[in-house]
Amino acid sequence: MGLVKRLTKQAWFHGLVCALIAAYIRFVRLTSRWEVSGTEDRDRLFAEGKPFIIALWHNRIGMMPFAYAEQSHNLCVVHSGHSDGRFVSGTMGRFGFDAIPVDSRDGAKATRAIVKRLKDNKPVGFTPDGPRGPRLVVKEGMIVIAALAGVPIVPVSYSMKRRRVLKTWDLFQLPLPFNRGVCRWGKAYILPPKPDAAAREACRAEIEAILNDLADGCDREMGHDPVPRAASDEKTTGA
Repeated sequence: MGLVKRLTKQAWFHGLVCALIAAYIRFVRLTSRWEVSGTEDRDRLFAEGKPFIIALWHNRIGMMPFAYAEQSHNLCVVHSGHSDGRFVSGTMGRFGFDAIPVDSRDGAKATRAIVKRLKDNKPVGFTPDGPRGPRLVVKEGMIVIAALAGVPIVPVSYSMKRRRVLKTWDLFQLPLPFNRGVCRWGKAYILPPKPDAAAREACRAEIEAILNDLADGCDREMGHDPVPRAASDEKTTGA
């Protein structure tokens, strides 16, 4: 076992890395100017005390704690159960968010936990192309959970003028300090009651298009080309 792999299994190292990542996110936020719009449906659901799913692409999770500013609403984020996912949950925990780990070997258990959370009137954050891709493709799991819980899906995306695009499966967007960013929320997407397989697929494709339109629009506002979709033969790895 290599040194890095051994370190990632140590609680002190995990805590240190999560603290450093959270500090960096706060520093970027404090030194950057943001323009946020489209929050009407999100704010209405908050005001009415209704649960919903927040959906954003995996490569945009860097500034998620500030795309979703209302910590008092007790957001719960869904993350993978392996080491990279635990770093995500540990970091988000420093912003007051709860986490639900998803084990690919027991998806039914995770689904029940997420549905219960939603039925307890708590919003849940999803990256529907995670944890391993393909990039910018919505998986059916989020649609199934929204249908089971009877909740809407509210999409969100953001982009920043200065960034680094990492060579990860999702082309992760690493925001830089002293920056300018835009955050755009979409309208609440309501699924039909008890959708069959064909209806779920139609909803999945619509949400995917909405998320890509939001992300592409944010990128263009910041002077960037849209992130390319994953090729059909592209390998997917990562958190």
